[in-house]
This record gives sequence, C-alpha cells and structure tokens, in this order.
Amino acid sequence: MKEIIFLIGFRAVGKTTVGRQLADRLGFSFLDTDILICEKKGATVNDIVKAEGWNGFRHCEQEVLQGLGKQRRCVIATGGGAILHRHLWPLLKEHGPVVWLTADPDILCQRILADSASDGLRPSLSGKGVCVEVREILAIREPLYREIADIIVDTGKFSVPEVLEFIVTAVST
Repeated sequence: MKEIIFLIGFRAVGKTTVGRQLADRLGFSFLDTDILICEKKGATVNDIVKAEGWNGFRHCEQEVLQGLGKQRRCVIATGGGAILHRHLWPLLKEHGPVVWLTADPDILCQRILADSASDGLRPSLSGKGVCVEVREILAIREPLYREIADIIVDTGKFSVPEVLEFIVTAVST
C-alpha cells in the first residue's frame, strides 16, 4: 500500500468524515487541504474568497497541494475544486491512490442545505442557488474526478463503515 491516500470529490460528499475515520483505521494521520489553506492564510475560506476571490483561493490551494508529496502514512481530503489543478494530477498519482467519493446531486444538495454552518464556511462558486450550483459544477467536474480516480465510492448509497471497508480493501490489494 502506498503511504498517502487522496480523497477527492464535491463539497458535502463526506471527504472529511470518511478521511478521519479511514486515517484512524489505518493508523495514518489525516490532513484536510481546506484547513491547511485556512491555517496558511489565517482566515476562513469565506474570508479568503471575499478578500482574494476564488482565483486567490485556488492559487493558495495549488501551493498546499504541491507540498503534500512529502507526507507519509496520511489520508488527505482535498477541497472539491482541487481537481481543477490538472497539472498536479501526476504528483497525486505518484504518491498514492486517488479515491473519488461521489453522491447523487440531490443527496449533496440535501446535505449542504441541512448544514447550518455551510453558508458561512463555503461561499457560492457561481452566485446561484445551492441545488442549481451543485448540478452545474458537478457537470463540469465529474469528468475530471472520473479521469483521475483510481477508486470510486458512492457515499450516498453506502454507510460510512461500508465506504471505509470498500476503500481499505481496494487500497490493500
């Protein structure tokens, strides 16, 4: 098994929840790139985007992603838009399997709307309503997620323990 497992996928798909539990199960550490970006900038995602726009956030995200190759025995949850840094895909693939956590857009929309803190933490990407945005952004990103993914798991169809079992089995073979 390689020493880094990258989790990719859209917002609210469960990367942090699955990532923490997967890391615990494997005896790995856990990193979340959005948290690393916030620590680096000393601000929330929302504040970074307000001050620097999404381009500024993406620039910092790229810097954080570039520094992750030196990690060992680590599960890394990437931000939903990390997939947009296509030139960094070889770096990810070199260091470990890329696991795409996916779910139906309706499920993602429900999860986002049910999260009372979501608006304050994650600004809109398009300025449109949550459900419209989820569908539009997924239409753009799904082919990218699919192209880089070594493993695909639907978190809308399986429980967290089932998702963990699937990933552990897949990365152990």
